[in-house]
Formats: sequence, structure tokens, C-alpha cells
Amino acid sequence: MRVRLTKIDEFQFLTCLKHGLWGGKAARFKDWTPGDYLGVIIDKALAALGEVSGPPFYSKRRVWDNGVFPHRVPIRFVHVLLPENRPPVLGDIRDVLTAAWGPKYGWGILNQVLLSGAAAETIVNAIRSRPNNLEQVVANLEQYLAAAETKRQLVQVTKETPRSKRRLAREASLDREEAVSPEAESAHTRAQSALIKLGKVAGCSVWVAAADRNRTYRGKQLGEGCLKTLPNMGLNREAADKISRIDTIWLLQNVPVYAFEVEATTSVYSGLLRMADLLALVPALNVKLFIVAPTHRQNKVLSELARPTFRKIGLSEYCKFIPAEGLDLLLKRIEGLEGHVQPTIIETVSIAVEDEAESALE
Repeated sequence: MRVRLTKIDEFQFLTCLKHGLWGGKAARFKDWTPGDYLGVIIDKALAALGEVSGPPFYSKRRVWDNGVFPHRVPIRFVHVLLPENRPPVLGDIRDVLTAAWGPKYGWGILNQVLLSGAAAETIVNAIRSRPNNLEQVVANLEQYLAAAETKRQLVQVTKETPRSKRRLAREASLDREEAVSPEAESAHTRAQSALIKLGKVAGCSVWVAAADRNRTYRGKQLGEGCLKTLPNMGLNREAADKISRIDTIWLLQNVPVYAFEVEATTSVYSGLLRMADLLALVPALNVKLFIVAPTHRQNKVLSELARPTFRKIGLSEYCKFIPAEGLDLLLKRIEGLEGHVQPTIIETVSIAVEDEAESALE
């Protein structure tokens, strides 16, 4: 068994699926043979498995929106996972990649270096162990493409320069002064309230930690309209307890997809430790992690995430920073769009420590 990995965004992947193609700027496909697998990584999770179905060829017919990529190879996708089913590159998967390519394994993904034998089997089995959503995605491909394109546009809009990030913080601060009285609740409660509203607009069930659900924001309890208990996720008692203590969680079909720790004034390190515990206890749990804090704490959060201890277990790759001020602005952008917004919208305002590899189709 032979497999290569590549990292692309959702829109690029769906374009490859639509046309049954993979491409590159250079002639790198001479060793790609029919039957070889290509594993697709999206947002640091395994998203699809394709099989080389023919010899490489050269064409300048426009396929992708961000380049020609004339050196091409036909790919037949055989297993496709919806975002909620995608296994993160953690646990056994991460172990395989670091054993093959070292701790900075992103270069192997970027260059689509061949894996074979037991390493290849681990990757392929990780994808095949999840429900195959290929038929559903193919049947609704244009809708998925439109949603992915919208998300990409939002990401581009919210990629802030340092100067515009300061402007974002000032604008949000002015909004807060206009809308909130001096007796308004804490920054922590305000951020949680925004996360709850965003989660509901995005079609998620929302969990609020027991310690917070009776807090009020603008006269409304945070726990109102949220889950009273967490669904049984087949986890041991320790893992279930760790999850229940997280400030806010978004769930789809009783499966947690996004978890948020709000660190407005408390120690950033304590929130990161809770996230690290969760990652260590259930590395296969496909939930994305975020620390939410005021913009002025961004450097503190990212520097803590960059600690060697957190890098070793992969927390620095799976936990991102969200400026609390960005939540209010995001709520304004999606006002009135209930039923038309995907949970991934929250990622448009998140900031990572760094990426292991850029997208291959760039």
C-alpha cells in the first residue's frame, strides 16, 4: 500500500472531486502509479481518500481558481468525510508522520512524500474507519462548493494586519461603550454570551459549563436555551468530566465540534492545560479548540501555545486564539443569516500559532 498526503482548503478539495483531478506547477507525478492513494488534509484533519486512476498528463485547461497547475494526474475519490467525521492528525496518525518525517512533518505533506507499508495502512485505515459521505457530497456538490467559497471569502476578509487588528479592537470597544452600561457584566460573560449566540445561529446545540450557566448577561441567563446535560459520547468518566468543565462547546448531532475556553482575566495557562488534558485523554475526538481572550492578550496566548510541552502533544496545532472583540463583529456580519451559516464561520476570526505547511495548490 502506498499513500501520499496533501493539505488544501475545502474549496480546492471539492474542485478536485468535481473534476477528478490533482495538479501541480512542476512535473512531480512520474512516480505516481494507478492504485496509489492520496490522502487529503483540511484544517488539520483527514478529509478524503483518492486513488490514482490513470497516468499523469499535461493540460492548461482552467480547473482551479487560484492557478493553472498544468501537470496533472487523474484521481478517483473513494472515501469522503464531512467535517464532523474527520479524524484529526493526532494520536497514531501524528505518531506515524513524526516517525517518518520528524516533528516538523509539514514538509512531507507539502511535498507529497510517499508513505508505504504500515505507515500507509494507518493513514488509509483512519479515513476508512469513518462513515463514507461520498454519495452525499457528490449529490450536493454545488451547494458544498458555494458554502466553501463563502467561507474562503470570509477568511480573506478577516485576515487582519497588525494595524487593522488594533482598529478592530478600537471599533469593538466603541460599540461596547455605546451598548453596555457601566454596570454591565464581566468580559468573560460577554464573550460567552457571544459564543452562545454564534453557535445557535450556526445551527449547533450549545453547552455551557455548570459554573457559568446561571450567570446573566443583559438580564438573560447564559444557560437559557442551552443543553442541560452533555450527550453520552462513549467516553470514560474522566474524559467526560474534562469536557463538561470547558466554558462553551458547540455540538452537531450530539457530537462536540468546537470547544472554547474564555480567558478574559484569568491565567491563560490554566485554560490551555484543560485543553491539553482533553487532547491527551481523547486524541481521536474531532473537536477544534479555541482560547478566547481580549486582543491585548493575543501574544500571551500564542507564546504559551508555542511551549515545547504543548507542541509535543499537538496542542499548538489544534488550539487557536480568538480575539474576544472579533466575536461581536462576527455577530454583526451574520445577523439574520440563521440557517445559512455553517459552524466553521468561527474559524474566520481565529489565529493559529503557525501552520506546518502551506496548501499544496498555491
